[in-house]
Amino acid sequence: MTAKKRILIAEDDSFLLSLLDLQCSSLNMQTCCVGNGELLVAEALSYTFDIILTDIQMPLCDGIEAMQILRRLGYDRPVFAMSADSLECEGFDYIFEKPVNVELLAELLSGTPTQQPLPLQLNSQLTNLFYQNLAQLSQDFATALNNEEREQMRLICHKIKGGAASFGHGALSQLADHLQQRLLLQKLDLTLLNECQQFLLVTQQAGADNERT
Repeated sequence: MTAKKRILIAEDDSFLLSLLDLQCSSLNMQTCCVGNGELLVAEALSYTFDIILTDIQMPLCDGIEAMQILRRLGYDRPVFAMSADSLECEGFDYIFEKPVNVELLAELLSGTPTQQPLPLQLNSQLTNLFYQNLAQLSQDFATALNNEEREQMRLICHKIKGGAASFGHGALSQLADHLQQRLLLQKLDLTLLNECQQFLLVTQQAGADNERT
């Protein structure tokens, strides 16, 4: 049996993301969906995907910037883009005009070889980028905690979970996963707020340990 190809889809419009997920699943693809370019980069660098399909205009980090970061880091797997306007940009393997032509997408996917998952190749540039991002996420989490913004804290936990394990912070990744589930399912009470405070301290400590090395 032929293994399903794995596709990473990035689109900030939740309806379009659901539609693309359904379309790619119907083409016998195994899908993973994210809502911005920052998460796209974090997931892509796991090297578990055969193909990336990304929107151009997204928050935090747009599709072009995400692609350029990946290419600078040596990412050589196919990256397809989607744009509402006609666009030419070096680095993408193909650029679709929205709405995506599903027949053409199927043709391109069929011609893309299945890749073997690779371990993440860490270098100083990528490591520094991770810790810079972690420091910003820690600040954002502290602000959200101070304002008791449950959903914002949950989103930040999701982001931290995505990259921490790849950089030797498996315990932090597990804590982020556990806390995002708690924030999703429970109301903020004193116990959960204390857990959030402890998580913030662990996150800050991870950054401090790197500064000392």
